[in-house]
Amino acid sequence: MSKRNYFIIIAILVAVDIATAFWYLAGHINSDGKNDFFSAGSELATEADTLNENFVPDKYQTIEYNAFFVSKAPVIPSDQRTYYTSIKRLKTNIPTSINGETNTDRLLAEVARKAFPNSHGGLDNGVQNFLKSPAFNVPNVDYKVINSAPTIFAKYGNVQGVKIYPIFTSKNYLVMAINRSSYKGVVTQNTAYYVNYNRYSHSIISKEDIFINDVDNKLLSIVNDKIEKLNEDQPNLELQQANTLSQEIYLRKNGLFFVYQAGIIADEAEGVIEIYIPFSTLNPYLKPEFSSLITTNSHCQELKPLAFAK
Repeated sequence: MSKRNYFIIIAILVAVDIATAFWYLAGHINSDGKNDFFSAGSELATEADTLNENFVPDKYQTIEYNAFFVSKAPVIPSDQRTYYTSIKRLKTNIPTSINGETNTDRLLAEVARKAFPNSHGGLDNGVQNFLKSPAFNVPNVDYKVINSAPTIFAKYGNVQGVKIYPIFTSKNYLVMAINRSSYKGVVTQNTAYYVNYNRYSHSIISKEDIFINDVDNKLLSIVNDKIEKLNEDQPNLELQQANTLSQEIYLRKNGLFFVYQAGIIADEAEGVIEIYIPFSTLNPYLKPEFSSLITTNSHCQELKPLAFAK
């Protein structure tokens, strides 16, 4: 690979990662004060700052994978720039111990379900299936596996990334983030999913665990009131009223986000939109058990998103 081509691929990958980071920051609207054909690397991450009273700090392991594919022949025989290329990148910061408990199967199963919805064999199986085959911009491409990142040219390149990591931790609950990004030609797309986990009971905190029954319409009205206010305060947002209540929820210290994927309540170019509602507003609709969970919570900490190695 020539030095010029090497710089081209590096520039594109950096741009994709920067775009993902910008999307993450821009999407958090009105938060509560915080804004073997693949290579693998592994390192033990530092313990999260979740020590409180009798609680044990959580431990994580960070692993990064990369898989590279290229078509066996260019689309235009005389033009080396028309090879179809595919890069798959995956980085995880997965708990190996939560509050002293090393059995994290419930958490990992839910992470796998959201990160790899077409895989039914758990997180390891989902990772393997994601990395073992390329994603090209057209179907039925005869390809080969290569050991280093290929040069990407315009409409012939496809880059997909998955990042799984803790984004918020506290005495009572942990939130895992799942970011999926793709670069297809000149279009970058992102999706975001979250898993809320009870550090006491070692169980998933679902929407049904948070809210009493039959209040979706009232919650949707609250979300749309917030959207209307955001449009008044920031006219350039141009958010649309939500037709349905998002089932994707992200807990924070004093409230939660309802997460809308790109194109649902705003132009698709705006990316993922996350609407923050404080617990004080939601209080009449919260289950008593969840109210107890948030009123006794402490030691809240927002953690930094993962970034791919440059």
